[in-house]
Amino acid sequence: MDLEVTSVLWKQHVEDRPVTADDFQLAGSIIDPQQMADSDILVELLYLSVDPYMRGMMRNAQGYYRQPFEPGQPLSSRGIARVKKAGPGVGSGFEEGDVLSGMLPWSSHAVLGRRGQAQLQLVDSRLLGRVPLPCFLGALGMPGLTAWAGLRRIAQPVAGQVAFVSGAAGAVGLTAGQLLKGVHGCTVIGSAGSDEKVALLKQHGFDAAFNYKTSSTAEALQQAAPDGIDIYFDNVGGPTLDAALEAARPHARVVACGAISQYDLPQGQRYGVKNLLSVITKRIKLQGFVVGDYAAEIARDFHEDMSQHVLTGTVKALQHVTHGLENAGAAFVGMMGGGNIGKAVVQVVQQDPHPVVQQQQQ
Repeated sequence: MDLEVTSVLWKQHVEDRPVTADDFQLAGSIIDPQQMADSDILVELLYLSVDPYMRGMMRNAQGYYRQPFEPGQPLSSRGIARVKKAGPGVGSGFEEGDVLSGMLPWSSHAVLGRRGQAQLQLVDSRLLGRVPLPCFLGALGMPGLTAWAGLRRIAQPVAGQVAFVSGAAGAVGLTAGQLLKGVHGCTVIGSAGSDEKVALLKQHGFDAAFNYKTSSTAEALQQAAPDGIDIYFDNVGGPTLDAALEAARPHARVVACGAISQYDLPQGQRYGVKNLLSVITKRIKLQGFVVGDYAAEIARDFHEDMSQHVLTGTVKALQHVTHGLENAGAAFVGMMGGGNIGKAVVQVVQQDPHPVVQQQQQ
């Protein structure tokens, strides 16, 4: 029996303007499961992730660490899917009913061969029903690994030090801030783009937080950390990086994770950092990284460690859920504009097959 499929296609490359919902297009197609190869699997998309790194794939630019999206074809990102059918010759070991995470097309259903299966892994069945499925795209997924690796490999925090996290209400920033506070024992300052987000940061253990849209970052850092900061976890770039370098103590560490404030700007309009001399005079370590550099090496340690932090509540994972594949483009646009609190995801299916079961109090 044929299966009707809905996909979100990428219309065209967008170079020097913000992406809009009109740059995405819904399309329908048909899959005949009877025509699958023996080595194929048929998956149903449950959740998909929208992330800032995808903006670089929406340009026809060379030198980005990922290939650009192809106009007229479905976009792809990390997602959660369930196996609906597995051929008798599937070498990956995936079986009907398995829940998988990894790179997936923005399609309600997809037939994946060996190459597509190689980008997927089983979701830890021990956690199904104990944490929300979108958490595997957030604190237990790529954003969580990004925060964890940036702190362990670059920031190397020491208890009692002062850390500043920008974009602190996003998926990476919120996780990094909670790890810095709850695991590493740092004093943590966060910046975000609304008073609602500032209040949320304080509820999640940040010692100080401010709205960068209504406050001077330099003045806010001076007030919260008059003796300077030891760590800056940078998710936004631009003038905020300048202010952090000015506030940095000697031998501070800057984790250059993202620069979302600059992603939509043409090269000639991007902010030129003015305080780079501080990197020399203060002997600051400023290091950029892509989480894939560390993924294979630290994935197992990360998963075991972060799972415990999530289960114990040391890290409280928040999800900003948009419903419906037809709204995926709008979800991406909203995320780029700072409309999300926590991890931005799209719920594709109407009903989550693994809702969290609340344990009764004894």
